[in-house]
Amino acid sequence: MHGFKNGFILLIIAVIANSCVSKVFPDEKLNIDPNFLMLFNSLRQKDTFSFEKFNGNKKVFTITKFDSVFKNEKGWFINEAPYRLLQINVKEIGGDTTLLERPNEIFVNKDPEDSASTLGINFNNLYYFADNVLPPINDSAKMINDLKIDHYYVFESFLRLKNQGDVQVLYINRQFGFLGFKTYSGEYWSRVAD
Repeated sequence: MHGFKNGFILLIIAVIANSCVSKVFPDEKLNIDPNFLMLFNSLRQKDTFSFEKFNGNKKVFTITKFDSVFKNEKGWFINEAPYRLLQINVKEIGGDTTLLERPNEIFVNKDPEDSASTLGINFNNLYYFADNVLPPINDSAKMINDLKIDHYYVFESFLRLKNQGDVQVLYINRQFGFLGFKTYSGEYWSRVAD
């Protein structure tokens, strides 16, 4: 019984100590760069979106999870590094899906220690990662199948692709989000109205 009492007292002390937390940084230091945030918000406008190839084949994607994490506290014991994270997970649905090397997810985050805003895109084996600088906005008009796009970002995969259906280039703008993509085999898929 005596051991139980000592263990209970230690538990109470740990709970009290853990509840004594303080902010590490002013909340403003965890604000994500507005350009990164605007791009991220454009991607989560609708929970389902579709792409079509020139021959009428379709690929349909759905957002399966939206997550927002804000950590800016330190206690007396174990601490996480402060950060802010916004993330969406996307799943391709249907019978003709791409075999994925890693889950489809897109995130932006902020590290207040080095003031870096980060964008990460994993989309049907396209892998893109950028700190602090987005690629330039492309103002020249481009046709993807029958869709004319302008004012868009071009995200190209950093990794060597293996499969013909892997996404090599992704086109996104801040107003409509996903516009289209090009696969490793050279096929273009354009966003269609949902």
